[in-house]
Amino acid sequence: MLEVRRFQNEDGGFFGLEADIGFPLSTVLSTCHALHLLQEVGAGADEPIVQRALDYLCESYDQHLHVWPIIPPHDNSQPHAPWWNYSDKFSTNFGGFVDNPRPDVLACLLAFPSGKTQRLIAQVTADTIEQLRRGTDKAEMNGLICYLRLYRAPNLPAALKTELDRVLPSAINVAVERDPKEWSGYKLRPLEVAPDADSHWRPMLAADVEHNLDYLIQNQNSDGSWDPFWNWGGAFPDAWESAKLKWRAVLTLANLRTLRSYGRIEL
Repeated sequence: MLEVRRFQNEDGGFFGLEADIGFPLSTVLSTCHALHLLQEVGAGADEPIVQRALDYLCESYDQHLHVWPIIPPHDNSQPHAPWWNYSDKFSTNFGGFVDNPRPDVLACLLAFPSGKTQRLIAQVTADTIEQLRRGTDKAEMNGLICYLRLYRAPNLPAALKTELDRVLPSAINVAVERDPKEWSGYKLRPLEVAPDADSHWRPMLAADVEHNLDYLIQNQNSDGSWDPFWNWGGAFPDAWESAKLKWRAVLTLANLRTLRSYGRIEL
C-alpha cells in the first residue's frame, strides 16, 4: 500500500500507473488502476488513501454528461502515446467516455462502498443499465474490458448483473480475436477475457484460451519477459523505451500469474 501511495497527488487522484502516460497530472485511468491494486491487497474503504481517491472521483464526475473524462486536458508537450493526444475531438474519440472508463469507475466505487458515493453509485448504475440495454456489440475493445471488470466487482446490483449477463456473451463473441496469427496486433485476446482459470467466461472460450496459453509460452522472450504488442509510432522515442520496460514488467507479471492459474507453470 505504501508503494501505491507514492503515486497519489494532492487532489487524491493518481498518476504514473499507466505507462503510456508520462505526465504527472492525476487521471481517472490511473486512479482506477490504483483502486484495483488496493482492492487486491485487501485495503478497506475507510483507508485514507482510498477515501482521498474516492473524493477525486466524485470531483472528476461530469454531472451533466454522467461520465468521467478518462484523462484531463493537457498540452501534449509531455511524453505520452499518440492515442492520449488531447484535442477538441478527444471525448468523441473515446465514445464520450460512456463505455470507457465509466463501467470501470463504477467497479471501483462498488468495491469500496462509502456513504459519500451512495447516490453517485445509484445514478451511474442506472445510466450503465440504460447503456447496456442499447447494446455493447459496438463497444471498443477497452470499453468491453471495462464492462468485464465491472462484472467481477463486489456488491454488483442484481439488475446490473442481469443486463451484463444478457449483453456480454454476444459482445465477447463479436470482439474476441480467435486467430493466433492476429494476436501479434492490437486485438482482444481470449486471455484478456478469461485471465484466470476460474473466470466466468472461460467455458465459452475454452479451446481459444488453451491456444492463447500455448501462444504465450511460445512467444516468451529468452530472458523470460514478454514485450508489449503495441508502440508509440515514433512519438517521444526516449520516453517510449522507458515505457516499454515498464510494460514489459506489467505484462510479464500478468502472464506469469495467468499461466500459474491455468496450471501451465508452478511458482
